[in-house]
Amino acid sequence: MYYFMDFLKILTACFLGGLIGQQRQMKGMSMGLRTHIVVCVSAALVQIISIDYNLLNNANIDAMRLGAQVISGIGFLGMASIIKDGRNVIGLTTAASIWFIACVGLAIGSGIYIPAIIATIVIYLILKDVFNLDKRLENRKKNKNAYELEVILRGKEKDKNKINAIFNEITEKGIEIFNTNISAEDKEVVIIFMTIKLHSSKVPTEILSDLFQYEYIEKVNIA
Repeated sequence: MYYFMDFLKILTACFLGGLIGQQRQMKGMSMGLRTHIVVCVSAALVQIISIDYNLLNNANIDAMRLGAQVISGIGFLGMASIIKDGRNVIGLTTAASIWFIACVGLAIGSGIYIPAIIATIVIYLILKDVFNLDKRLENRKKNKNAYELEVILRGKEKDKNKINAIFNEITEKGIEIFNTNISAEDKEVVIIFMTIKLHSSKVPTEILSDLFQYEYIEKVNIA
């Protein structure tokens, strides 16, 4: 009887892991169907071992001890999917889905089927964006005329004249600046991140085109 239930747990973990994994693979992520299945089934197996050991040996060992190691140890696998590309960070959702599917595996291994299935369906729908959350947020952002601006320039972070010239050029056009962050990737490149708000109907590319008159500006990104 124990082993029949264990078989059911492994099959359920395989199905739920595959459900999330195929969605990630359809998005072109390197950690797709097989990776999510392996993680989910492995986590379920860890919990099965903990529970079955107590049942077979009449022991009273904390069944969550091994599961806790899965939760803390799965992070290294998620980190492998995270890639930093300039100001953009790619792979955070996949890393989160790997961590989530490990939790699902632990729940299945513990025999907690209903919460695991419900959670998987909810996360699957979120990943598929069936509620159009991304589009709604993007439309809301455009309605408020708020944009993310990245300016990359040659120079040093301590070179206040160049940085102030950029801020002056933007504010003189009636653009509001807030949430500013200045970082230096190396000694010769400074990256300025800021959120800007327009008070006109013009698109930001038209307003900010004058930034390229400064020879030390290498790149301007607007999103």
